[in-house]
Amino acid sequence: MNLIQLRLFRDIARELSFAKAARQNNITQPAVSIHIKKLEDELGKKLFNRTPHNIQLTPEGMIILADVKKILQLSEGLKIRSSYSQGVLEGNIRIATIHSIGMYEMGEFLSSFMKSFPKVHIHMEFRRFDDIYSLLLKEKIDLGVVAYPEQRTNIEAIPYSEDELVLIVAKEHRFSNKKTILLEHIESEAFIAFESGMPTREATDKVLDEKGIRVDIRMTNDNIYTLKKIVEAGIGISIVPSNTVDEEVQRGSLVRIKIRDTKLTRPLALLKLKKTVPNTPLEIFMERMLSHGGNNNNNNNNT
Repeated sequence: MNLIQLRLFRDIARELSFAKAARQNNITQPAVSIHIKKLEDELGKKLFNRTPHNIQLTPEGMIILADVKKILQLSEGLKIRSSYSQGVLEGNIRIATIHSIGMYEMGEFLSSFMKSFPKVHIHMEFRRFDDIYSLLLKEKIDLGVVAYPEQRTNIEAIPYSEDELVLIVAKEHRFSNKKTILLEHIESEAFIAFESGMPTREATDKVLDEKGIRVDIRMTNDNIYTLKKIVEAGIGISIVPSNTVDEEVQRGSLVRIKIRDTKLTRPLALLKLKKTVPNTPLEIFMERMLSHGGNNNNNNNNT
């Protein structure tokens, strides 16, 4: 029994695919099968039930998987802590977040972190908010970064920062000469909204409903970049996180207007599993990101 066999077993169990595990570990699929057969022989247990179109863990495999994960986490953690004690931080961090956070909130921080720790490899993917919780529970990512965090079993949500939500309009719009606006003034305006079910959409709808304000939703979209382009084209106005339109405001293609009578904010949080073996790169990443988020909030409060 060796760490290669244990790592392959874990990866197959996660992906339910010998082929995917082979690609992730840069070996051939037949080699994966040989390693797993040797592991099964040594343990005296069948780990997977295999059919031509399906792979499932056996009950014995499910029990063994929990211990294998602990062994691999401890092994990888020992290697990382050893390198860090020598002044070098190495390791991998898998992150999933939504477009509006990854594109506009994390860019500067990621650049700074990667310059400080060039041997830490970061894999970041953009997903819908509900997918991020699922990926974390399946241990396909180490960290999630979301807006409007929800309480989920086995997941810890750590408050990170807050975004102010603002009204945006095209430069030709009749509101474009305003710096602030009362929410009631957008009554019946053509409106570009996030898709139904998205947290920012639900928060915006809640405030509008509480104030009895109705807008004319002309289009919906789940991508912040596309939504901004639609507003730029003059099709409607929208409410978005303030820092997502810095570039367009500077360029003059969009006008950002503060909402005077209602404080609309979007809370952001880091998500991690409650029970995990310590991971030094992830711990340092989170510590620095939380500090970065606090600094951003202080800057926002001073503007």
